[in-house]
Amino acid sequence: MALRRIGLLGGGQLGRMTIEEARKYPSWFAVLSPDFPSPGADLADEVVIGDLMDPEAVLDLGGRVDVVSYEIEHVSVDALKELESRGIPVLPGSAVLERIQDKGLQKRLWDEAGLPQAPWTDLPDDLAALPPADRAEALRSRAGRVGGFPVVQKLRRGGYDGRGVRILSSPEDEPLPGPSFLEAKVDFSKELAVVAVRAPGSVPAAYPCVEMVFDPAANLCDSVRAPADEPPEILESALHTALACVEALDRAARAASPGGAGAAGVFAVELFLTRDGRVLVNEAAPRPHNSGHFTQDACAASQFEQYFRILAGLPPASIEQFRPARMLNILGAPGASGTPEYEGLAEALAVPGVTVHLYGKREVRPYRKMGHLTAVADTPEEAALRAEAARSRLRVLGS
Repeated sequence: MALRRIGLLGGGQLGRMTIEEARKYPSWFAVLSPDFPSPGADLADEVVIGDLMDPEAVLDLGGRVDVVSYEIEHVSVDALKELESRGIPVLPGSAVLERIQDKGLQKRLWDEAGLPQAPWTDLPDDLAALPPADRAEALRSRAGRVGGFPVVQKLRRGGYDGRGVRILSSPEDEPLPGPSFLEAKVDFSKELAVVAVRAPGSVPAAYPCVEMVFDPAANLCDSVRAPADEPPEILESALHTALACVEALDRAARAASPGGAGAAGVFAVELFLTRDGRVLVNEAAPRPHNSGHFTQDACAASQFEQYFRILAGLPPASIEQFRPARMLNILGAPGASGTPEYEGLAEALAVPGVTVHLYGKREVRPYRKMGHLTAVADTPEEAALRAEAARSRLRVLGS
């Protein structure tokens, strides 16, 4: 069979790692990127320079390929709908992305599907512009609906890596401007994640549930333990909930756009594990995810190979994990700027069981994701020791 020409919206590291995996096969990629060079565009067969929210740029890319996907959510949904109307498949479908882009629509979808999540309520769109007394009263009233302060305010659109989220401890706290909602502040013990794979028209499968550990200074995922250290019933609940999220997305997308691809692709579902043992949905991403990077070195096939296979019209691969793993993000050092310099790379690679993946970014900034490393071992404890030993030797500085 002739493999499809694939168009990716976004020139970041997720596209880069997808193309790297695809090179095991005959493959062809065009990338729409706002910048060149960029991690994904560096490896593409063809590059279109343009804004991901510019419909004309998206349509330009779509006219060059057989199938279109996106490695980041912030792209023009209207353009994706137009591509679908022209008979160009978009995976996952535009109706999936439309719900994912708006976290309020996500919350409603989980409610409609009967999925467990934190109590939440909408906020007035003009909340930040109200006089202080009216704003405080609106916050007090809405917070009461979800159990009272403290509460978490989340912007409906545009949040990423911790941005667009603010904890409000009282009605006098300054809220974020823009359409948003309030969510009860969950008393959780861990943040879990499940990466699911779904080919068109098939039942989704999922990699083992992992634990995400967050860096409070960088406000992003710092490390991933795979699999998570939880009892079987918790892991099973997490898998069941994540797969139910993907199925809910598919049903909603097919109802809104019967001719679209629905929820076909790779999905990451982020979850809270509460201190009383409940698994709650946080949010979903319709693409490969930081929580799934361990699959490159610990599983029969990585999330990126699965993504490529689905886009290319090939069957998904096994989701089996062979060995325990620990993934650590490699961030720009505090104060780093300019051209990246990787100090201690050879020493990090000398640690047994460690693989380093660098993203090829041309500029380093403090806490910017510059790569990741994965350590595998016979036990989770040994994998963690190896990963930390490797990262302690590696710094990303700038010149």
